[in-house]
Formats: sequence, C-alpha cells, structure tokens
Amino acid sequence: MDNESSNVSQSVPISSQSILDLSYIWSVSGIEIDNVIMALNQEDEILYGQAKYEPDGQGAWNAVVIGSVKEDNVDLVMTYLDDGSETSTRLNGTYDPSNQSIRGDLLKVKDGEISERGTFEAIWINPDTASYTPAVMPQKAETSGVQIEPSSSVAAMNETVAVKSGTRSEDYYHDVRQDAVSILTGVGDLSQIPIGMGGSGLS
Repeated sequence: MDNESSNVSQSVPISSQSILDLSYIWSVSGIEIDNVIMALNQEDEILYGQAKYEPDGQGAWNAVVIGSVKEDNVDLVMTYLDDGSETSTRLNGTYDPSNQSIRGDLLKVKDGEISERGTFEAIWINPDTASYTPAVMPQKAETSGVQIEPSSSVAAMNETVAVKSGTRSEDYYHDVRQDAVSILTGVGDLSQIPIGMGGSGLS
C-alpha cells in the first residue's frame, strides 16, 4: 500500500515535466506568401507572445499571439490588422519531436468572415525569445503634409490682414487739426500768403 501511494506521489512531477517547452522564435509558413516570425513565451500550458510579417513591399503587420499546449497538441491564435482589416488566424497543430516542428490546420477570419483555410508549418529558429523585435511599420508621409499646409496658409493670411489693417489705421486716424485753417477761412494752406493780405477777403 505504501508503494502504491509512493508511485502516485511521484507521478505528479513527472506529468508536469512532460509539458512541451515551446518558448522559441519560430518561422511559420502558410499564413502569408513569405514566412511569419513568431516569438512564443510559456507559462505551464499557456502560450503567449508576438508575431510579425515583414514583406519586401507593403503589407507588414504585428500580431499578438495566445494559445495553449496539451501533450503534443498546440493551439494558437494570432490577432492583427491586415491592410486595416481586423484579422485572426488560428493555428491548430501537432508537435513533431523528430524535426522539432509544428504542423496542422490554419483558419483565417477577416472582418468577422472566414477568408481562408489551409495548412501551416512552424520550425523553431532561435531559442532566445528576448532577441525578437517587432516589424517596423511605414510612416504615412501624407499626414504630416496635411498638417503643414493649413499652418502656412494661416500664417500668410495673418500677414495679409496685418498689412491691410495697418493701411486702414493710417487712413482712419487722420488729424483733423491740420484742416482747421482751411475750414475756418475757406482756403487751403495760408503759409504762402503774405502777411496783411489774408484779411482782405473778410471785409
């Protein structure tokens, strides 16, 4: 009886140690035209991490990965934006210890609709998951151009308004005291009239 209890107690750690360690950087084929790079971390049977797709042209994306492993069965889901569309790709496969790869079925859902069914294969390429870096997403240059255009236009408009405002102020604020003599005498500038001749017109 003691031997049976001893065997049972020893079976627990053996079972826990039999969980596959899949915490590697993987190269996954079948999802896109080129391979997808995936970095998996592991906590017991829980798998989580990141994935990226970096083609030569446009269409790069970064994904969040979550899943689980039970015995040799591996279930993963990648979630990402593909050309602005919400996309989830499920990988349901089996680990093959002979070549240390995962093979299985692929199901891709885009904008709530099944867009693709197929197969995939994942082969680990690096045990150092800390060396993984996300894909560099291209910057949208037209966004900065749109912001610069209005600011320069507003600056030009403000400058024009300032010039016009200055001209108006000079015309509007005219010193009427300069016209006092002509208003009282009915003539213009009297500075050039000889003394004594100005009164002849008032008699």
